[in-house]
Amino acid sequence: VPMLLIRPEADIPIVTMSINSNLGDKAHFDLGRVLAPFRGEDTLILCSGQATHNMRASRDPNNPLADWAAAFQGWLDNTLTSDSKLSMGQREDQITNWQAAPAARLAHPSPDHFVPFVVAAGAGMEESKPESEKIFGSWGMGHMSFATYAWGVDH
Repeated sequence: VPMLLIRPEADIPIVTMSINSNLGDKAHFDLGRVLAPFRGEDTLILCSGQATHNMRASRDPNNPLADWAAAFQGWLDNTLTSDSKLSMGQREDQITNWQAAPAARLAHPSPDHFVPFVVAAGAGMEESKPESEKIFGSWGMGHMSFATYAWGVDH
């Protein structure tokens, strides 16, 4: 879906991959590490997931943003962006153990929408610059985060 919205002409070659629900988070991070060398070959590695995804969550009309969603989003920002000054190893430990993050089970009752972040982190992190840049942040329905992160962005 993202590429259809980004480039409806469909004139860019695309290789589609899926997560494997039989593999753990470390294996998905390692998949990203295997894909990382392609970044230097004029290749975009796009991992499509969602920072918070709980379609069963009810919305409190008195609170425009669910506390649990904000807590998980804050953890994700801290884990991925430069604000935290975490090392690559610390970031890898956090992202591959994301289920221990604040409100993780509310943010993701099932892992399928978060695991692409794990693959992206594996593909994007470099020892010299493990942090990402948050390039977009928006909310829908009071709990659906559309946060978007990029590694290796040149301005």
